[in-house]
Amino acid sequence: MSTESKYLENGGKPKFMPQLLSAIAISFGATVVGGWMSFTSVAIPKMMKVSPNTDNTTGPSEADPIQIDLHTGSWIASLFFIGNIIGCLMGGFLNQKIGPKRVFLFSAPFSALTWVMIALSHHVWVIFVSRIISGIVFGLFQSNGKVYNAEIAHPDFRGSLGTIIGNMFALGSVYTYLTGYLIESWRTIAWLQLIPSCLLGLSVIFIPDSPYWLIERGREEDARRSLVRLRGSNYNINEEFEEIVNKKRIKQQKGKSVIQTLCSRVFIIPFLRIGSLMMITQWAGINVITSYMVNIFMEAGSSVDPALAPILVCTVQQILALCSTGILRVSPRKPLFLFCASAIAISQAGLGTYSYLTQATSSQMSNTTLVQDTHQVQEYGWVPVCCVISVNAFRTIGFMAVIQLLLAESFPTEIRSYASGICGACTAVNMFGATKLYPYFVDGLGFYGTFWMYGCVMCIEVIYAAVSIPENKGQSLVKTEDKMINNSKTITELNEDPEGSKKLLETSS
Repeated sequence: MSTESKYLENGGKPKFMPQLLSAIAISFGATVVGGWMSFTSVAIPKMMKVSPNTDNTTGPSEADPIQIDLHTGSWIASLFFIGNIIGCLMGGFLNQKIGPKRVFLFSAPFSALTWVMIALSHHVWVIFVSRIISGIVFGLFQSNGKVYNAEIAHPDFRGSLGTIIGNMFALGSVYTYLTGYLIESWRTIAWLQLIPSCLLGLSVIFIPDSPYWLIERGREEDARRSLVRLRGSNYNINEEFEEIVNKKRIKQQKGKSVIQTLCSRVFIIPFLRIGSLMMITQWAGINVITSYMVNIFMEAGSSVDPALAPILVCTVQQILALCSTGILRVSPRKPLFLFCASAIAISQAGLGTYSYLTQATSSQMSNTTLVQDTHQVQEYGWVPVCCVISVNAFRTIGFMAVIQLLLAESFPTEIRSYASGICGACTAVNMFGATKLYPYFVDGLGFYGTFWMYGCVMCIEVIYAAVSIPENKGQSLVKTEDKMINNSKTITELNEDPEGSKKLLETSS
């Protein structure tokens, strides 16, 4: 049946704007996260008192008691992910108890608190504590944001709405790098980060609860009203509503607890197929670039001002994030992911190769050719910027967006938030390791060896994704979670079979 025919049967097209506004409200959390993750990139050089233009230490400042080196800075960057582990594990429980809307509403004040702590800190340990709290709140966002956006979205819009989180994350990064370039004080930058936290708290007040969560809580009439509010009063929600209710009834017949479901193949198979991708991704250096971008440009020998280059990178990322909404609307997800991951691998290897060649050139310089060779190297100083732009661009266009969509789509409703939290916690362990170990990788492998390693890891991910990623474009959440376990028949098809319910019950045994 064509899309237009389906819309005619349902009384018209579902409204897009209520779904878009709800997704944007929740995704202000991603703007806050973009600030948290990018802040270390602009703040660590300022705390180290390193001038991005001269690569020299300017000496301790009598006005500010916070003075650090890169290894202390790596703790500021990486402790965020220790808190993230805790928050991800808490997020599933809180989702089931109070729903994703209230998780975000109650988290907004705590996100603001973390910035106040940093802005007023006089000891490094206060910043450490703030970063752990930030990570906890990020974990709550991580295990609820993707789930909420997937659950409120009509199947025809889920791909587009799934990119909103990436758009808002890029916006938070641009905002942080821009303020970092224009403002010398990292404390003032922290104060300005209160704006996204306030926008999150205010906007979430007005969004509806997830209809899936309401049905899981037995509030079917509230779920119906929520669907009407999201789809529009002229759209016939009966088919979608009944599909969600019937899936819940089938699950109730199984009589499984959350723990039993988490130990069954309905969790294990999606975790191995999608959760593993998330963990491998962290060792490909994507988040390391975000956390250490200014330092990376300084190490790579970029001819562009290392404080200005991140603004250029994130501005391009923001523009492409807007384009990714339309791209995911029309493009199959699996080929898009494989193409973007391959491009990221090439870009990481390219950054390492540039660093290797410039270092080799510098080591071969004689006193008579020093000025001339230095000028020739600087002519290609735009290469590191292009490589990092490429990594962030392809990450935004279809890499992270596809992973986030698959994560939100692949698990059953009753464990979706728990599963998202577990995947997030496992990912956070790897994020902590990759971020904390970055200075040691650079010391041991060299800058170029570190990025060659990242490129190799991404090549491994391309191979793994080619055999593990399903194609769910245009299917309801009920159908996609079933498809993850049964490659042939969906829930609807099994229900039409007289033995369908029996087969479905045996699926998760």
